[in-house]
Amino acid sequence: MSNTPTPDAPGSGGPAHGLSGVAMTLLTPLYGRAHAAELLPGTAFRDPAAASVLAATGYRAPEVLTDRGNALGSIHRAIVFDELTAAFCRGHPDAVVVSAGIGLDTRAERLAGALPATVTWLGVDVPDVVELRARLLPGDLTRVFPASITEPDWAQRLLPLVGERRNVLVLTEGVLMYLDPAGLRSFLVSCRTAFPAAELVADHFHPRVALSGLHPIVRATGARFRSGARGGRGLAAAAPGWEKVSDHRVMERISLGHRAAGGLFRLLALGAPAYSVARLRATPPSGRAVSPSRAASAGPAAPGRGAG
Repeated sequence: MSNTPTPDAPGSGGPAHGLSGVAMTLLTPLYGRAHAAELLPGTAFRDPAAASVLAATGYRAPEVLTDRGNALGSIHRAIVFDELTAAFCRGHPDAVVVSAGIGLDTRAERLAGALPATVTWLGVDVPDVVELRARLLPGDLTRVFPASITEPDWAQRLLPLVGERRNVLVLTEGVLMYLDPAGLRSFLVSCRTAFPAAELVADHFHPRVALSGLHPIVRATGARFRSGARGGRGLAAAAPGWEKVSDHRVMERISLGHRAAGGLFRLLALGAPAYSVARLRATPPSGRAVSPSRAASAGPAAPGRGAG
């Protein structure tokens, strides 16, 4: 795979985006947001840039889940993430929003008019995605850095831009399920080490769903889910120093059938959702707030401090 995506040559049949595997999964939520007006005409959610960006990727139809259920799911997920992000930023006008695995998300543009101009938007993703994003979103309001969230120091690289600000919100949308359990733990430890007073918003599947290999996006992209969590409490327990604040159901918003299936799954899984968005909060060591600059040299938190 080339590090510099190029447009299709005539008759080549090659996609202009130049992505593969997990990176290619960013096309499906982009499709959903691009078609929000016709899929969810009764809501205020719109993403004007998504349609033009989607067309410019040169995607192939089999690479994107265009069925109504998956498209609606991606829109409802974006709505939940937007609502939680907006609430955090309105409460903390100096907030730093870090999108880990940002893909082609345009949340900063969607929320710009409704949030304080003092909010700082940062993002990280693999180099191929960052290059594609720079080409398709030249007026990007988010400062994006090439890094893999599987690298232990990815979050600490952002500390010079975060400074002493404690109000950091980390977003991982459609990302954590592709990490194995060790990678998930490493990600959570990295976040809490660099941003010891952070909040995290992340979507996740129940392990039975994630590890089944049956999700359609696996067949569309070749990517594979490697971990899951039993609700927000289970996600918080994947690494020390996190506590669940809230769980937000997404699947149940899609249709009555999805609501029924979600309810049945929770009944069989002792209350744990098949899929949801969790809001977590880092628990400061010894109950005290720690500045990001001190946390950069503190190392991972001692085991046993996480909330169950």
